[in-house]
Amino acid sequence: MRRYLHPPLWLKLTLAGLLVEALILGLLVFSNVRLTEEELIRKTRLRVESATPLLNAALAPHLLQRDYGALQEVLSEARGNNAYRYLVLLGPDGHRLAASGLGAEEALPPADERLSADDPVYNTMIPIRLAGTEYGRLYFGISTGFLVEARARVLRQGVYAGLAAVLSTFLTLSLIGYLLTRRLALLTEASRALAAGDFTARLPAPALDEVGRLATAFQEMARQLHSRITALRESETHTQTYLAESEAEHARLQALLSAMNLGILFVAADGRVVYHNPAFNRLWLIPETESLVGWEPSVVFARGGCQLVQPKAFADHIETILGGREQGESLDFMVKDGRIATQLSYPVFERDGRFIGHLWIYEDVTRERQTAEQLLYLAERDSLTGLFNRHRFQIELERTLAETVRQDSPTALLYFDLDEFKAINDHFGHTVGDALLIRVAGEVSGLIRKNEMLFRLGGDEFALLLPYAEEAQAQALAERVVRAIAAIPFRFDGRTLHISSSLGIALYPLHAADQDQLVACADAAMYQAKQAGKNTWRLYRADLDTAPEMVNRLSWNERLARALGNNLFELHFQGVYGVRDRKLCHLEALIRLRDETTGELIAPGQFIPVAEKSNKILEIDRWVLAQVARLLASQAAGPAIAVNISGRSFDDPGLPGYIADLLHSQNINPARLLIEVTETAAVSDLTDAQRFIGALRATGCGVCLDDFGAGFASFAYLKHIRVDTIKLDGMFIRDLPRDHENQVFVRGMVEVARGLGKRTVAEFVEDEATLNLLVDLGVDMAQGYHLDRPQADHPALRRGVEA
Repeated sequence: MRRYLHPPLWLKLTLAGLLVEALILGLLVFSNVRLTEEELIRKTRLRVESATPLLNAALAPHLLQRDYGALQEVLSEARGNNAYRYLVLLGPDGHRLAASGLGAEEALPPADERLSADDPVYNTMIPIRLAGTEYGRLYFGISTGFLVEARARVLRQGVYAGLAAVLSTFLTLSLIGYLLTRRLALLTEASRALAAGDFTARLPAPALDEVGRLATAFQEMARQLHSRITALRESETHTQTYLAESEAEHARLQALLSAMNLGILFVAADGRVVYHNPAFNRLWLIPETESLVGWEPSVVFARGGCQLVQPKAFADHIETILGGREQGESLDFMVKDGRIATQLSYPVFERDGRFIGHLWIYEDVTRERQTAEQLLYLAERDSLTGLFNRHRFQIELERTLAETVRQDSPTALLYFDLDEFKAINDHFGHTVGDALLIRVAGEVSGLIRKNEMLFRLGGDEFALLLPYAEEAQAQALAERVVRAIAAIPFRFDGRTLHISSSLGIALYPLHAADQDQLVACADAAMYQAKQAGKNTWRLYRADLDTAPEMVNRLSWNERLARALGNNLFELHFQGVYGVRDRKLCHLEALIRLRDETTGELIAPGQFIPVAEKSNKILEIDRWVLAQVARLLASQAAGPAIAVNISGRSFDDPGLPGYIADLLHSQNINPARLLIEVTETAAVSDLTDAQRFIGALRATGCGVCLDDFGAGFASFAYLKHIRVDTIKLDGMFIRDLPRDHENQVFVRGMVEVARGLGKRTVAEFVEDEATLNLLVDLGVDMAQGYHLDRPQADHPALRRGVEA
């Protein structure tokens, strides 16, 4: 139906042409008919005009003679050729004198004013005159049928010619229209196909006419359209992909923000909330289902159920942030229910730099602050007794001496330890020893004043720091401490144990000029008390400190300081080998001190105990670690290296972090660094040791328990210390082939270690017989002069390859 309602263009063009031609032909035929009719009328008039003289000449004489018969004959003869429909002659008086073709009873038609083909008879009248006198009138009628026939004939001829012309025009125009619109039809079909997304439609053959140029332009348009649609589809695909990814990312971000414990609040540039996560609602005690979007921050915080300790300060801080576009400072605020929260503010900008709002992050840091306080407590407190540890002692001693200088007042330092405490530990076990230390710490703590401080330095060593104390005050406290410890009633397993202490006093600036010297003097005074028979105290006396060992102890602090400053320490390396294949497992770094005057090497046994009495041991440990780290970094294919760490390092909470930084900054595999700690130090401060070893293992380093078995009563503690390797103390190995009891001990220690998943190392292996016996006993690795001697330039380091 639509096809008929919308005929093709060629048919429209043809019909339009035919309509125009029909109008023109109609006008031509009409004009021809009119012209023919007018010409015939003109000729008829001429005929009438030419016949008038003849009729007048034929009738006038007879009319004058009143010869009516002759008049009748003339009229009959004139009508004989049917030129006239009728003829009637009237006399001057109007009487009919003669007539032909009109009966006597018929009325005479009136004369017509004009000749017309629409009138079948043209009626007219002519006067009959003779010599200018009118003798009558002749009325006659001329048939106009010839005009009608002529007009019909001309009309037929025009119609036939017009139809022939219209037909030929129709055929011609149809052919031309078809030929013209056929390519347009192809373009139309191609357009429909193009609209339907089909870009393979057939187009007219290229031509130089307008349609050809249109087809070429259409083809180019189709090509570009196809290219752009393809690009748009690809873009749409990418957009859909990006949209899907964006929606997924948005969902993940929404889930992440919802799962976060951090409270998130985004405030737009107009000062109204546009986003908040559930953690924010929980932090401010607002129902999680309640939406805060569109609220002002002041209304939000007022809506929350949190009662701030300082609400005005918090409100002023919020107003300051809203009034600026810079990152706000972190703000801690306390809630009356005891919680502590922190707020961070970040301005948010579009890519073009346009400011769009503030991002506020809130975090409940109550647990973190409590943990930080606890960590600070653990870092400065002895885990067994709760007293300040050596780390805090160094800090307080330095601060107190600086204050003493400013105030120009003396300070007293009291050093004391428990007499024969090692024997108690070895005989009764560390549980008894720990309980005794706790009891001593409690008793002495009750004797000191508020400004005086008690420290546990490690093991059974304690220190008392008395700011602004005179000699008499220090001596009085020393007497009370010694007596209080001696009076401690301590029962164990039905037996009463008695302990005593030896205490030394050193005064600043009377006895020492600096911190290290003061510690050395207090330590020397404590040994002077022991030499006096123990269970007493002594004020430092320089005249009694003349024994070689005393002088040596006091001078070592200065020598160690110079050694660190002048790089007089050096490392030697001794290999640790597998007992079965004799292959190198790793190296152990051993520190030596080069004497600054003789150039000879000094064994660590001469200076390490002194260094452990002061803060120098921590510096030495870090120096060794730094040297080993540089060596490991320079020889990526070299063997692993073990480093001995002093038990004093348990008081250095930053050491595990220092090790981790060394490994990370120099890109060292943590497994290539082994840390050795002595069993005696670990067991004497078990809690600190566990925490310290756990921090070391977190760096990825291996941990070895050195000198294992030296205190055999502590054997059960092995399961509490998470080490990878245990090194059997040399006293069990030196004469192993000839000492059956040591063989039993070694076998038992190896079996326990293997059961706990730990490897074993035997040190001081001096001969082949000992090495072979270690194989039979199941020891994993061995170290000693029989296998390798310590040397600065070890062959394994020269080769730079893994053994």
